[in-house]
This record gives sequence, structure tokens and C-alpha cells, in this order.
Amino acid sequence: MIIRKLNDKDYPAVLKLYEALDKLHADARPDCCCNREVAYPKDAYDEVTAHPDCLMLGAFNEAGTILGTVRATLWEDSGMVKGIRNVCLDNIYVRPACRRMGIAGKLFREVEAWAREKGAVRLELHVWDFNQDAMALYKAMDMTPQRYVLEKKL
Repeated sequence: MIIRKLNDKDYPAVLKLYEALDKLHADARPDCCCNREVAYPKDAYDEVTAHPDCLMLGAFNEAGTILGTVRATLWEDSGMVKGIRNVCLDNIYVRPACRRMGIAGKLFREVEAWAREKGAVRLELHVWDFNQDAMALYKAMDMTPQRYVLEKKL
């Protein structure tokens, strides 16, 4: 498996993964998630892949097929505390047929190493409660709860 930064040529394959990610969320939580017309607009993708404080990686097999992707962003301020460098893992997605092969873990560890290089003191992420597989992965990567977002449907 090859893990590398994503580039302009990778966009069509990455878009397919983001469409699957949108579907996962929309199927599980149609009350607050939907399948967007374009799951990841090209201009947003270009901005992230070019930005020095953003990291987008892909995991590829030897044939060059993308198996998974991750996106992370360095935050200079936490919103409540100035001067804290955090990295937010925005999205990690592995094709269903390629799960449980260590791909997500490798992508996660690459983000973790990048976060350390950037001087971050913490790696953060948000995960939906329905996504128990992702929560198990993050727990295995030594992530611990920081806060909870609760809801009451009306």
C-alpha cells in the first residue's frame, strides 16, 4: 500500500469516496445529513490540497486504485484558548471492501505524525454516534472523549 498526498489528478476518485461518505451519513441521519449535489466541490478540494495547514492523503494499492482518504486541518486557536495548536481530523474514509486491513490506522498515524511536525498539542475529531466502527477505530488509536454533543429530537 502507498500513502501519499493527494493531487489534482486524484480528484475524480476522491469525489467517489466523498459521495459514499455522504451516503453513509445521509442513510444513518437523514434528519440532519443529505447527499449533496457535489459531495466535495473541486474548488474546495483544490484549496485544501494546496493549503500548507491542511493535509489530504490517499491510500492506494499497487495498481494505483484509491482505497481510502483522510483530511486534516491545523487550527491555531481552539476557539476558547488562544495560541493552542490543534489538528482536526475532518474525514477519514476507507472503501467498505478494504476495511479491517489496517488502512484507516495507517492514515491516522500519518495524520498524527504530521500534527506533531506542525507543533500541535492535540489531535481532535468529531464522530457520529451511529458510527460504532469508527468509534472503535479511534479508541484503538488511543483517542479519548473530550466533550459530548447531546440532542433531543422535538
